[in-house]
Amino acid sequence: MGSRVSTASVPSVLAPFGLEERIRKLYDYWHVILPGSKRGIRGNSLLGSNTDVRLPQPEEIWKGGWFSVGAGSGRSQGPLKSVTLTLDGVFFLDGGFAGPDTLCSFDRLTADVNAHLQAGRLARDGHYRGLSAQDIFKQLEEVTGPDRGPAPPRPPLPNRAGHFLEDSLRNLASMIGMMRQHRGDDGAIHLLVSWAETPLPSFRRL
Repeated sequence: MGSRVSTASVPSVLAPFGLEERIRKLYDYWHVILPGSKRGIRGNSLLGSNTDVRLPQPEEIWKGGWFSVGAGSGRSQGPLKSVTLTLDGVFFLDGGFAGPDTLCSFDRLTADVNAHLQAGRLARDGHYRGLSAQDIFKQLEEVTGPDRGPAPPRPPLPNRAGHFLEDSLRNLASMIGMMRQHRGDDGAIHLLVSWAETPLPSFRRL
């Protein structure tokens, strides 16, 4: 019995769209495996912490209650007699990626990044040109399509990079709809504009 996990989703350490600087620092410590750490992966959960390498700095200490990474807990699946961990791919913090990538994690992540950048730059350019929020959202819909709900997951097959971008844009349409409901049109535009300025690593296969 085994499980497959792909963590190519945003916002994340590699693609921190919409994350405040404080949250980014937390992600950079709690959502990674530092060199030399004995953290483990089990199912969808990242177990342990990086404290075996170094303690968190003051800005990396979670102050809002228990901070968990992944879903479930280390004991929810019962005792294990043996474990074989196969790394399908590894992202490094500088954007480098290595591995056979049968789960298409690289293409999924870069498609999400490209979709966010397209939306962010369109919103930024429209905002600087003085367009109304309604006009900006109309332009965005021409790129993402109407809100039809999240795209269904696709199986990891080769030559699907274009499909992943289509799915990411469709997911953005749904996300933008929720942003408008919770933040209002002006707040949603402000967040979208920030996406265009998000610091990103240089994504590349090694």
